[in-house]
Amino acid sequence: MKASALIRGIIDLLLTITFIIIAISGIALHLAPSGRIAESIGWTFLGLNKDSWETIHTYLGFVMIGLVALHLLIGFNSMITMLRMGLKKSKIRGIAGIFLSLIVLSAGYIAFANYTAEESEDTSESYEEESPITGQMLKYYTVQELADYFNVSVDALIEKLREKGIECTPETKLAEIEYEYGLDREELKAMLEEIINELRG
Repeated sequence: MKASALIRGIIDLLLTITFIIIAISGIALHLAPSGRIAESIGWTFLGLNKDSWETIHTYLGFVMIGLVALHLLIGFNSMITMLRMGLKKSKIRGIAGIFLSLIVLSAGYIAFANYTAEESEDTSESYEEESPITGQMLKYYTVQELADYFNVSVDALIEKLREKGIECTPETKLAEIEYEYGLDREELKAMLEEIINELRG
């Protein structure tokens, strides 16, 4: 497919802009707290919340797919010609380049697969049925609501948390405690269970 230099330049410019925004949104989503913690604590990055960054990342991802497809369609013949010329000059370098590209793509896929697997484990709500504290509680309950649910004194609960180095108020959400103190969800769950069992005797 033939296209003028202006069209090629515009497509390259749009690809560059899209890539930069997708890179920024990717960084934002990587920094965002997992699950609904971001929503609970009102997390933002550059003035936008996690849902907004997810929307931007998704839609611009589709835009980039279209732009890349158009870019390849316009420059496909040129790409084939350059590959043939490169292989004629040095088959070893050409094959090595293709092989290296496949390795990079495979490594990227493996890294992505491992990352998404870790994320699903982090956000999993597969808690044991005998556990009194559920994933929904850890996501949405405040300290007051947790105390009311287990019929313990909220002041006593706050005092026990303070003894463990956690400052909070009755209105503090458990998700905020998890995020602000860098606690693993299972770690927070075990701590709260220990305190509640102690308060209930």
